[in-house]
Amino acid sequence: MPHGRASAAGPVRTPLALVLAAIAVLVVLVAVVSCARGNSEDAGRTQRLPKYYSAADLLTAVTQRQHTDRTAHLRLSGQVDAADGGPTTLGGDGALRVEQGGGISAQFTQTLSPPGRDPQSTAFVVLHGGQVWRQDGTGWTRVDEAATGTPEKNLATTAANVVAGADPTAHLSRYRDAALVADAADDTVDDVPTVRYLVVVDVVRAAELEQDPEVRDALRAQAAAGVTRISSTLWIDAANRPLRSETRQTMPGIGTLALTSDYRDWGAPVAIASPGAAA
Repeated sequence: MPHGRASAAGPVRTPLALVLAAIAVLVVLVAVVSCARGNSEDAGRTQRLPKYYSAADLLTAVTQRQHTDRTAHLRLSGQVDAADGGPTTLGGDGALRVEQGGGISAQFTQTLSPPGRDPQSTAFVVLHGGQVWRQDGTGWTRVDEAATGTPEKNLATTAANVVAGADPTAHLSRYRDAALVADAADDTVDDVPTVRYLVVVDVVRAAELEQDPEVRDALRAQAAAGVTRISSTLWIDAANRPLRSETRQTMPGIGTLALTSDYRDWGAPVAIASPGAAA
């Protein structure tokens, strides 16, 4: 081939030119991969929710959010393991309101399905402070708190404990100095990203701090029976709103209540009657 002419296949490339071209391709590939990895890491960072590893910090974050929203719709499901019988399935729908001084009031329809019997549905209003009102054919009637052992009293006791269990910060606020966050893990509730918190209360420590004599005696009795921890699980979204809670508690004379509470539409208007005002 004559000197200085290119072949029909294209220009002649020297080894140095080939090396430089390869380096250029490698630089482009590294840049592309690094960019993709950076975008992926940025996306992961934006999807991660903040986590609280202190019970006090978790309580503060959720309480501030609740006192801003104040209201939510409530869906309940669970089971009562009676001390003298089989398990009773529990369900319910209603609404709750977070009170300014702490605690919640709720209005809901509670459905109990004892084994071998037809389901029994009863509408309740449980006001912060412990008042329980039951709806009958004539309106709202306050349940006689002194009528211990009666079916009506048992229904009311269950309703009051359901509301106590439905309060997503009940264990944290009452036993904050005896509670710890045992686990905080990413999770979802109905496809909504959440952080699932396992909160554990030291029963012995809680009994030492409890000011109510009856509650203190009950805690001491649990500790003496070998129940040294009370655990609850709480699912919190990116705005620190509770979306779900799971609790388990003992109702003296009735049995053990295992309850799952789902919260929706925080901040939406709800109607909670005030039967005591008209009584």
